[in-house]
Amino acid sequence: MKKIISTVAALGLVVGVAGAASAMDFSISGKYVVEGYMLNNADGDGFEPYDDDASTDSGWLHTFIVKPELKVNDKITMFSELRFAKYNVWGNQSTSSMKYDIKGEGYNSDIDVYLLYMEYLSPVGKFRVGRVPVIWGGDFLTSSTDSHVNRIMWWPSFVSDPFSLCLYTQKTTENDFSEDTTDSDNDSYLVDLAYKTDKLKLVGGYIYTNNKTGSDSGAATSYDQQNHMLRAYGLAKIGMVNLEGEWGWKFGDYRDYDDPATEDNDVDAMALMLDASTTMDKLDIGLMYFWAEGQSDTDADADVEMAMGNGVLINRGLGDDFNPYYILTGDLSGMLNSDVFPADDGMVISGVQCIGLHSDFQVSDKLTLHGALAYAWADTTDVAEALLGVSIGDEYGWEVDLGAKYKLLDNLTYEVRAAYFNTGDFFDDIATAGGDDSDDLYLLSHHLTMTF
Repeated sequence: MKKIISTVAALGLVVGVAGAASAMDFSISGKYVVEGYMLNNADGDGFEPYDDDASTDSGWLHTFIVKPELKVNDKITMFSELRFAKYNVWGNQSTSSMKYDIKGEGYNSDIDVYLLYMEYLSPVGKFRVGRVPVIWGGDFLTSSTDSHVNRIMWWPSFVSDPFSLCLYTQKTTENDFSEDTTDSDNDSYLVDLAYKTDKLKLVGGYIYTNNKTGSDSGAATSYDQQNHMLRAYGLAKIGMVNLEGEWGWKFGDYRDYDDPATEDNDVDAMALMLDASTTMDKLDIGLMYFWAEGQSDTDADADVEMAMGNGVLINRGLGDDFNPYYILTGDLSGMLNSDVFPADDGMVISGVQCIGLHSDFQVSDKLTLHGALAYAWADTTDVAEALLGVSIGDEYGWEVDLGAKYKLLDNLTYEVRAAYFNTGDFFDDIATAGGDDSDDLYLLSHHLTMTF
C-alpha cells in the first residue's frame, strides 16, 4: 500500500510542478472495487457444471484503477489507465514485488500500464497514437485482446457531422524487432464509418488481419493467417423504445499452410445481438437475443469456427464487457465470457443462442433493483457429438438473476447479486459420457464500489 500511495503522490507532485510551469490541465478519475464471491460447484477456473463433486470457490477480490488525463494545450492531450490491481485475490498476494492475478499466475509488475496514448487535434483531423481503448459501438464483439491495443488512428477532418470516418492500423504482435525472423508479426488494418444523431447511431466497419506469427514454425507446419471481418452496430430511439443491435462476420484463411501437402483451414462464422428496451416511469425493461455460430463440420479440412463469434480459438468468448447475465456471461463464471477465465470449451465449439428478459426498477434515488431471466441453447452440437461419440442435447439451461444496488454516497455504492442456473441436457449428456453427474449452479456476490 505504501508503494501505491508513494507512486500516486509522486505522480501528482511531478504533474503539479509541470502544470504550474506550462499551464497544463491535469485530472484523475478511477475506481476502487472490493468484491466477495461464492461460486458453488467450481474448480478454480470458474464453474464446473459437468461434475457435481466440484468444490465451492469463495473469497474476496479487489480492483484499483486510476485514469490520469493531462491536457498539454488545446491541441494535445495525454491519456492513461493504470491498474494497481484487477481482480486480485485477498490472501493470494505476495508482499514482495511479485503479484498474483486471480488465476494464481505471478507477474513482476507493480503497476499495469493498461492504456497510454496521445490525442492530437491537427488541421487534417484528430489523431490518436499509442496503446488505446477500443472504439466501437457495443460490447458484444469486444474481447480482452481487443480492449486495449497499440494503434495509430485518424479521424479525417474532411468528413463532417453527422458522419465520421476512422482509419487505423493495429500492431497486435511484434516479433521482427527483437527476434531473428523475416516477417512474423500480427497486424490489422481497419476502417469504421459512423452516422450519429440524437436518436440514431449507425457504425459499419471492416478489418483485415495479416497474422504471420506461425510463418517460421518449420517447413511442415508454417502457415499464414489472412482473414477479414465485417461488422455493424446500430442504436435507435423510436418513441419510448430503444433498439440496439450488433453483427459480425469473419471469413478468410485460418491456416494457409506453406506445405502443399497439408490441407488449409478457413474461418467462416457470424454472430448477432439484438436488444429492445423501454422505460416506463421508474421501470426499465428489455428483451435480448444473441447468437454466435458454432462449429458444424468435423472434417480436418473444413472451415473452423470463429469461436463464439469473437476470434478463432484464441480470443474465445463473448465481449469482456458484455455481461447481461451474472452466470452465463459473468466475468468469473468461465461460461461464455473470457474476460478472466477461458470460455467453456464445449460451449465455444457448439456456439450459443440465448433469449432473455432484463429489468431495472428505481425504488428511490438511492436504491435500484435488478432482475433477469434467460434461456440458452447450443447453436449446433455436431462437433461435440463427434468428439465424444455420443448424442448430446442442445439445451444449455435457464438462468434467473436478482440484484440490488444502493447508493451510500454520491461516489460510493453497495451492490448484492444472486443467480441460479439450471443446467440442461447439454451438460447432463457430456457429464454422463464422462462417468459423472452434472449440477446446477449458484452465484452469490456483493460489491463495494468507490469512484472518483
